[in-house]
Amino acid sequence: MRTMTMLLLMLAFAATALAAEVKYVIEPAESAIIFESKAPLESFEGKTSAVSGHFTINPEALPGPVDLEIQVQLASFDTGVGKRNRHMRENHFETGKFPVATFVAEAVTRAEPSSLDTGRTTRLTLRGTLDLHGVRRPMSCDIQIETTRAGTLRIQGEFPVSLKEHAIKRPKFLVMKLADEQKVRFVLTARSASGGTP
Repeated sequence: MRTMTMLLLMLAFAATALAAEVKYVIEPAESAIIFESKAPLESFEGKTSAVSGHFTINPEALPGPVDLEIQVQLASFDTGVGKRNRHMRENHFETGKFPVATFVAEAVTRAEPSSLDTGRTTRLTLRGTLDLHGVRRPMSCDIQIETTRAGTLRIQGEFPVSLKEHAIKRPKFLVMKLADEQKVRFVLTARSASGGTP
């Protein structure tokens, strides 16, 4: 009898935890991914809104597990110069072979505060894997999430990417190569898939 009671309590706890999870979907029209490339004589940015994805999280139980996947269409990056765009797509990103970059996260390892509260900014660290140019590398990413009363999340952050670690040839302009480490910034808008407030 005692074993049965414990089992029922465990099932009830699991059901409560699952019910508290919320699924969010990225809104491409209100999102942007920007990479910053720097060299002594040539610096520029590339920007795209061709980003999609989703994540499921328990906003009241952080840190904890998260089911997150973000995809970016690499051929859509615009640096403001058509010829440079073609060089980036064909010679460096090689979008014919590797059209999409993907970040998948499985856990929130740090959260300040420990919940997503309406009208407040929460700082999180995500642990996951970046798949870029056919190379998968483990990655941690610090983000800030602002929650609105409508259930919308505004997500911001940045992280470095090593071209060498992802087997990407370093672009060369004039006589100077760009730095190996590039900075990627993102501003994402996500809405609850149920349309409700978390």
